[in-house]
Amino acid sequence: MKKKTWSKTNVSRVVGSCHFCKKEHTSNEGGWIINAEHKVFCETHTEGVSSCFDKYLKRRTVPFNDW
Repeated sequence: MKKKTWSKTNVSRVVGSCHFCKKEHTSNEGGWIINAEHKVFCETHTEGVSSCFDKYLKRRTVPFNDW
């Protein structure tokens, strides 16, 4: 009789969906950021391409007024 052993399979879990574009993110793929408010965003990590996190920051920041 063959002994049964625990085998680790490739399991991917849904981490969350992007707060900006609603794309689902899984645990086995990269390209997502979680901020301090526990919101998940897409991140492309390429130069010259704006990600959902960059768009969120641009929309969120208040321009500085000269006093």
